Amino acid sequence: MNILDKIVAARTKRLEEKKSRVKERSMHRSAGEPLPFFNTATGVTLIAECKKGSPSRGVFVEDYDPVVIAGQYERGGAHALSVLTEPDFFFGDDAHLAAVKRSASLPVLRKDFIFDPYQVTESWALGADAILLIASLLSKSQLKELAERAAGLGMEVLLEVHSGEELQKVSDIPVHAIGVNARNLRDFSVDFKAIKALCPQIPRGRVAVAESGIKGINVVKELYNAGYRGFLVGEYFITAPDREKKVAEVVKALQEKL
Repeated sequence: MNILDKIVAARTKRLEEKKSRVKERSMHRSAGEPLPFFNTATGVTLIAECKKGSPSRGVFVEDYDPVVIAGQYERGGAHALSVLTEPDFFFGDDAHLAAVKRSASLPVLRKDFIFDPYQVTESWALGADAILLIASLLSKSQLKELAERAAGLGMEVLLEVHSGEELQKVSDIPVHAIGVNARNLRDFSVDFKAIKALCPQIPRGRVAVAESGIKGINVVKELYNAGYRGFLVGEYFITAPDREKKVAEVVKALQEKL
């Protein structure tokens, strides 16, 4: 069983338990209407990620406080936030997203392994403005169903792919943005070349988002030149001694490209 299989098995178990306690029809949203997630003013969106750790690297931040971190990102000039809520492998929690949404003025993406319509409604109730859907985890019909459910609730979707084959599968799924993740979710290896190679294949009219492997300003500039206009950055920001300064440096680099 690879890492992705283990994550999905654990998520399925937790989901079944939650469904027995909390009925979907009882969920409500207290965060107001979902905010537009992607920055339309400049066409470039820097998404800074709040995450305590990962399966491949362990814990990044022992005294993890997503509200404090989100504030640092916002002051640095990030356009949007991503919050990990998967608990067993990424040390996340649903409460992290809800707390960040209450404290920040930026739109928030729920980063998790979503495969059930219940989770889409749950994301909306937690305050998410957008959700991540992973092409390798879902069939085309599932992707369409979940994307339409999200749209019906006013949320945007970042649809993640890892290969040209997956990109073909999702080409007509009604989403605003397609992300290319350089990290293989089955063994967590990274192939940075995949990010550049797939960008030209992303259909017109979709925001092209680069995910994983972004560990410096020069990388961001290279990805911008390759055609990306969205950048989801996690480890590079979360492990920085001065997160606000690090975000501001990347924002400045992107502004210079505009």
